[in-house]
Amino acid sequence: MRLQATFSCILLLGTVGWSASDTARPVRGSLHLGDGPELAKPPAVAQELSDAFAAVVQQVQPAVVTVYTTRTIDVQPQGIPIPFLFGFPQEQEGPPPEQKRKEMGGGSGFVIDSRGYVLTNAHVVKDQDEIKVELPDRTRFDAKVVGIDEKADVAVIRIDPGKTKLAVAAFGDSDKLRIGEWVLALGNPYMFRNSVTAGIVSALGRNEMEGEGYSDYIQTDAAVNPGNSGGPLVNLRGEVVGINSSIWSRSGGYQGISFAIPIDMAKRIAEDLIYDGVVTRGWLGMVIEDVDPELADALRIPGRNGAKVVQVAPGSPAMTAGAKAGDIVLELSGKPVTGSADLRNRVAAMRPGTKVDLHVLRDGKETDLSVTLGKLGSTTEDSSMAGLEGPDGTYLVPRFGLKLGVLGDKEKAANGLPASIRGVLVVDVAQGSPAQEKGIRAGMAILEIDTDRNSIIAASPSVLAKILAGIPSGGTVALKVADHDQIHLVGLRAGEDKR
Repeated sequence: MRLQATFSCILLLGTVGWSASDTARPVRGSLHLGDGPELAKPPAVAQELSDAFAAVVQQVQPAVVTVYTTRTIDVQPQGIPIPFLFGFPQEQEGPPPEQKRKEMGGGSGFVIDSRGYVLTNAHVVKDQDEIKVELPDRTRFDAKVVGIDEKADVAVIRIDPGKTKLAVAAFGDSDKLRIGEWVLALGNPYMFRNSVTAGIVSALGRNEMEGEGYSDYIQTDAAVNPGNSGGPLVNLRGEVVGINSSIWSRSGGYQGISFAIPIDMAKRIAEDLIYDGVVTRGWLGMVIEDVDPELADALRIPGRNGAKVVQVAPGSPAMTAGAKAGDIVLELSGKPVTGSADLRNRVAAMRPGTKVDLHVLRDGKETDLSVTLGKLGSTTEDSSMAGLEGPDGTYLVPRFGLKLGVLGDKEKAANGLPASIRGVLVVDVAQGSPAQEKGIRAGMAILEIDTDRNSIIAASPSVLAKILAGIPSGGTVALKVADHDQIHLVGLRAGEDKR
């Protein structure tokens, strides 16, 4: 009651001083709305930056498109009642029938050739039944997939523009980007068309993300959200320097960290997809890993740079050039190697047949090796070391009966594994295989592999698969395996090849 009385008093006080004449509306034009003071002239630097942003958008936005996708998915209804003519509905006996449902999705893209080629992300258009591209003026076209490279999350699609003249985006040089440089992200966040955000380049060469892809991302703080995928990241010259691809987020929305695929990498992939239909990558034929702090300190390697050679494939380009296990690659063609992922990505970005120079540290001395890159996925690679990569990104090692996959936080939680471990997930084990005979089962994690008393960390499924596939039939290997919170060693003997 006291609160009500106080509120009533306030209302009464608010009406004091008003009369009936004060409710009359003013004569139109008698007021000067919004006639407040303003700066005589905005700061020149700020105005120039604002004008630069506007000029970039005016130049680039006509080439940015909206990608709409549709696919049919199976829906398994639960407990659908079947009505009868008399009595109560009864539950259907047996499993309910599958139903089909249309799932709508989409993202962004940008025109890279006036004949209708559009660059976007692989995850935007992969496995879609229908793809449509909409220009900024809302003109829509049916689109077809030219090619997809899931490893780098790059795809090329094509429309038939007919007599429509398409605006084409200009490529920049992502190798010349500098940390702190202004960039703009264009696209369709949450499908709000023709959106633009601004930020700076926060970091370069980001490859810490888990997975088997070729990540060498540009990190920015330009706001990017679902729907921005496939849109361009541009510099203040209006040049595309990256393809907006992903965000780091705990909520599913933007939290200040977004990643873009460097346009230099994307351009090379797009050319392969358009001209050849497939992407070819360079191959050295080495299993490599990062230089740990103790080794870097002992060998006086600054910044833990370099990549340690763990194994060299027989008959590979690296072996032909004289590379040996224990070498540390410090430079690739005159440019420092910052880690194993850096070396792997840069080699993969080159074409087979490219001649490169490896500057390596061996037995305390630095030396140079000249290597002609082979082709990733070639017969030499497949027969010597490489595990068989499946369509789902897992790797098969038939000699041991293992199917290997990425061990991320989700997989650790699902299989009761400690969050602190690093390794590779055992996805499946073949019946009657050497792995099954020794008690290895799906859901375990392989942390390390030991051959000839040389212990190697299981850095990724592809690395582990290559090492295991290099063990000849009848050869043995020791694995450090995690089962829930228990860690133990298991010895395996490679089985015979089955052809």
